[in-house]
Amino acid sequence: MDFSENDNLFNDKKFYHAVQPIIRASTKNVFGYEALLRSTDLHNPEEIFEHYKENDLLFHLDMSSIMEACKGLKDIPNRKDSYLFINIFPSTLINPDFLKQLHRLHSINKPSSIVFEINEDGKETNFSEIKHVVGELKHLGYLIALDDVGKGESSFKALLELEPNIVKIDRAYAKNLTETTKKQTMIQLIMQLFGNDVPVILEGIETEDDFLTAKELGVPLMQGYYFGRPNQLQKYI
Repeated sequence: MDFSENDNLFNDKKFYHAVQPIIRASTKNVFGYEALLRSTDLHNPEEIFEHYKENDLLFHLDMSSIMEACKGLKDIPNRKDSYLFINIFPSTLINPDFLKQLHRLHSINKPSSIVFEINEDGKETNFSEIKHVVGELKHLGYLIALDDVGKGESSFKALLELEPNIVKIDRAYAKNLTETTKKQTMIQLIMQLFGNDVPVILEGIETEDDFLTAKELGVPLMQGYYFGRPNQLQKYI
């Protein structure tokens, strides 16, 4: 599928991005922003993806989102110190046209400021194909994050196969973290697996108690409603 600016689904204003900050635990300064796809027609993000998946247009949707998110990169303050996290499905990564389309964006963006956050898309993962593309992305200077680590067995296999630059621990581990020692132990084990080489982000932080517990565990980066809900970037500038 040859994707161009004319194919961008954001052109008709039915789609937009909200962003959510990712915070450095030690200072509460912004480490980066995750661009989250939103629609004026479908208010549940899962419904958006399901609709386009059922109509075999998920690649089209993903490329539109990537293209639009990259345009917004210039609006992020302190770009040298902040990253833009862009969600991407495995099926998009292995699409033969993905790298070709990305090379067009590569010339107008700073790859080292962009983190491709790999999501689950419900399909059986072909790690050999994805690993090849991930290697190409890293070679171009992009960073790779793996989302929802700890959610299922496949996420741990992906950790070992894809060797991401950043790991995002599933939000389920943050809920009632202060009262749940098993979750605390699991978070520590994931961090120990990579040492200091791979930054870990704990998603789903909603209370000060859970923030303080995660900080005490040594979690370096966090994301969640406690720091800010998804909103227009201008709200955080």
